[in-house]
Amino acid sequence: MSVRMQRFMGNRLQTALIDGTAERRLKGIFTAFFLVAGLCTVPVTGLAQDTDQNARVIPLPSPQKGISFGLNWDADAYDNLDGGTRTGYATDSVLSAGFGLDTGELGWWQGGQFSFGVQAIASTHPSEYVGDLQTLSNLDSPNRRQVSEFWYSQQIGPAVVRGGIMDVNSFFNVNDTASLFTNASFGITPSITANVPTATYPDSSWGLMTRLGSATDNWLIGVFQGNPTYRSTALHDGAMLVAERGWRSPANGTHVGIGAWYRQVLEAGGLPTHDWGAYANFEQALPGHPDAVTFVQVGASPGQVNTVPVYLGAGIHFYNASRFVSEWGVGVARAWIRDHAAETSLEGTALIPIADSRFALQPDVQYIFHPSGIHPNALAVALRLHLTLY
Repeated sequence: MSVRMQRFMGNRLQTALIDGTAERRLKGIFTAFFLVAGLCTVPVTGLAQDTDQNARVIPLPSPQKGISFGLNWDADAYDNLDGGTRTGYATDSVLSAGFGLDTGELGWWQGGQFSFGVQAIASTHPSEYVGDLQTLSNLDSPNRRQVSEFWYSQQIGPAVVRGGIMDVNSFFNVNDTASLFTNASFGITPSITANVPTATYPDSSWGLMTRLGSATDNWLIGVFQGNPTYRSTALHDGAMLVAERGWRSPANGTHVGIGAWYRQVLEAGGLPTHDWGAYANFEQALPGHPDAVTFVQVGASPGQVNTVPVYLGAGIHFYNASRFVSEWGVGVARAWIRDHAAETSLEGTALIPIADSRFALQPDVQYIFHPSGIHPNALAVALRLHLTLY
């Protein structure tokens, strides 16, 4: 059962309110987060005057050519002000570290790349307060420490073959323009994740894929674990096949991606069960305004057992907005829920960089109509902190 499906079923059964002790604890976490964020901005003003654009918060030596490191921390605090299942505060925190190798730049052999990443995730689950199916925060996850990616890719002529532990949404069903928003539906569409277990955050899994063609005109074809929560079983519990046709214009950045997926697993009695769906992504700058980019997402999974048979998302993302706000945008995500009212999330967000973008603050507001199709409309506000440590 997918994380979104588990939350949907849990919301229908949820009746108890948090007690006063838990409420005070969450308020304390919320207050502490803003205190830390405020303290972080104090020395940042001085750092912003640093003439070394490559200065890092952690002054480790630069790796040699062909070797890359990354260390990032993303944290947020959400407050459900009204509606949903109950009002209250919740937080997310994801610490990510990554290591990469390029065999060509190291002088070993051409076309090889290796990537390894780990994550430490801590969340008090903002969506439990709103009761939404689409997931208020794309950082919301069970608490865990894990290997998030471990793969090798090799270019062979016009094809790139990649295998290992991967997030399917790093390569398939990608909409870069929508990635600014914090609602999880602006990532991989909920017509997939709300219906079947999917190899995406936080459950990246073993997979094998290939890209045929160029970066601007290609086919993507991949197979991933049918049950990504059990990495040790590989394909024993079935498989999920994904294929996508993509086009991207280097001249104006227009992107079109059309894909389909098919998943088959074995039930407890050994009988096969299957599901399928399709999706599409579109990104296009407004004529004469290259810094204003619109996007559309569409997803469908018509199976009678699927919670979300249809999804539609759209919005606009403004780049280079002002001296203090580098990006901002507004978006709408609507998931049709079988046998219930559709859930619609309206989101407005902005990115405020500090100290050469090593720090960034992201205020966010979301209004959710009919969370999970059964709860009162909800209003939630948030502040997210992005910190590039290395």
